[in-house]
Amino acid sequence: MAISPSKIDVHHHIIPDFYKQMLSGIDLSAKILYPSWTPEASLAFMDDHNIDTAILSLSAPGATIAGSRDNVRTLVRKWNDYAFEICSAHPKRFGFFAALPGLDDLEGALSEIDYVFNSLRADGVTLFTSYGGEYLGSKIFESVWAALDKIHAVVHVHPNHSFAAPFTTPFLPQPFIDYPHETARTASDLVLSGRKRQFPSCKVILSHAGGTLPYIADRVSVLSATIFAGILDDEHSPRGGEQVMEDLKSFYFDLALGGSSTVLDLLVNWAPPNHILYGSDFPFAGGAAEYFDAALESYPMNDQIKRKCYQGNAQDLFPRLRLQD
Repeated sequence: MAISPSKIDVHHHIIPDFYKQMLSGIDLSAKILYPSWTPEASLAFMDDHNIDTAILSLSAPGATIAGSRDNVRTLVRKWNDYAFEICSAHPKRFGFFAALPGLDDLEGALSEIDYVFNSLRADGVTLFTSYGGEYLGSKIFESVWAALDKIHAVVHVHPNHSFAAPFTTPFLPQPFIDYPHETARTASDLVLSGRKRQFPSCKVILSHAGGTLPYIADRVSVLSATIFAGILDDEHSPRGGEQVMEDLKSFYFDLALGGSSTVLDLLVNWAPPNHILYGSDFPFAGGAAEYFDAALESYPMNDQIKRKCYQGNAQDLFPRLRLQD
């Protein structure tokens, strides 16, 4: 039996104490999802799961929990400096996606992009699926995408609570069902608005195997070509169903909570093989990480494609990781 290749984890969260303390003001349905975390816990998990390097990121609900614009900017800077310290202490084990203020704070977001790439050497940025009731394809955020495109940034898109789906029952927390839908919504918005085609130098990773996007991709491409034929008003918008599908497949897809055969049967046969990346969703996945990792490991995939998913595709996105071998 071939030895399984080591992994690069592009979906690995950290929860500093100063951030977790701020969660006390949000509703219980979100708060119960926050486990304990330490840098040592991340390293132990990585050693147990054959992970060479993890790219650290902030999870939902993000820095906007800090309230005022100034407080959000302060929290973002504190989180980024903290992530940088961890990466500096373990340069071969960690990288990080920088946090940004809400994109509705354009000045703050653009300033932080300049800081994290020029001063902290961030590996990319995390964006949430929506800000202020706007998905990521909104023209309001065009200047942020332009800044990221200029530096060929890697952008990790993580779902956040839907502004359109209020809490309904404790048996259906938003991460169960709404998060995959939010990912599909913002990805479709990026494509149909023309933002994905307008800024092609951004490499955009969608969390959780793209959420429900692979399942509805044909629906989006065919219906949009029919309903929006000739009326998409942005000069960069795709023309026709084939261009829509091409743009949908141009995303990258991490496998956090997506290693089951049900998901892989769809994703592996739809997405380009060089666009699939390993992700663990540590520490939020808890015991589910064992289930999805075991399912991924046993999935019938040829060794070359598995090596690409586990490490090669991430090394293409982050060339410095290849140089560490």
